[in-house]
Amino acid sequence: MGLFGRKQTADKVKYRRSDRVERGEFRKQEFAELVMPDTVRIIGESGFRECRNLKRISLSNNLCEIGAYAFRDCDMLENIVMPGEMRYPDGSGGAIGIGCFEGCGLLREIVIPDGITVINANAFHNCAALETVTLPRSLHAIRSGAFSGCARLKNLNMPVMPDLIAQDAFHDTPHEQRIAAARKPVLTVMHTSSFGLPEIFQFSAATRLIGVEQTEGDMTVMLDAVEPERICFRITAYKHAGGRHVVPFNTPTRLFYEEYDCTGRTGMHKEEIVASYR
Repeated sequence: MGLFGRKQTADKVKYRRSDRVERGEFRKQEFAELVMPDTVRIIGESGFRECRNLKRISLSNNLCEIGAYAFRDCDMLENIVMPGEMRYPDGSGGAIGIGCFEGCGLLREIVIPDGITVINANAFHNCAALETVTLPRSLHAIRSGAFSGCARLKNLNMPVMPDLIAQDAFHDTPHEQRIAAARKPVLTVMHTSSFGLPEIFQFSAATRLIGVEQTEGDMTVMLDAVEPERICFRITAYKHAGGRHVVPFNTPTRLFYEEYDCTGRTGMHKEEIVASYR
């Protein structure tokens, strides 16, 4: 359904709902500038994807979440004014989704708002002109490929080193070797749901954390041993929890879990996940 004509300007954009941009709502629409009202809290998946004439964005000051691929392949995007802070109403950290600015090849600078704890996979992948990135103190994790392919990234303002940085988060950037030398090893567990969507869980893999349970989302793990060439861990809480497992360093490993039914019996069926220690 067309929401506005091709000749309309950004101030005439009509949102279906005042508090959010729906999934794919403005995908492939033609406008050059967007000033988002402060009523908007959520930008849904692919909300502005492939808006290839979009050059400038001023986002809502009350934004909580930028969904997966929200601005992917906005080829002409040069400038983004982010809110100073992104948090959900309950105070928890806001979200920057998978691939949300991937392929925005003219974007030169980004300031990640305070409150953001995770920059998800491929969030700024192949932003070839990106020169300056400022990260907040609240940041806990930078996922796989988040800034990979940002070959002109000269200025990385990172006041604290996040606990979790994926091995390839800064691949093909000037900071790749420096980050690789400073980052801590990470245990990554990926489970593909029945809908075919990967659920990715990541945990710090430091010697000092041995025997301490770590929780991310609905998965909890306990590290039993961390060595240069392998990691031993147990998944102690998850819908397919079980077993003690050994994963070699830098080698993705397939693991199987038996699903428990409500009476505690096992053997209903087996789920396969992939774990890696890098």
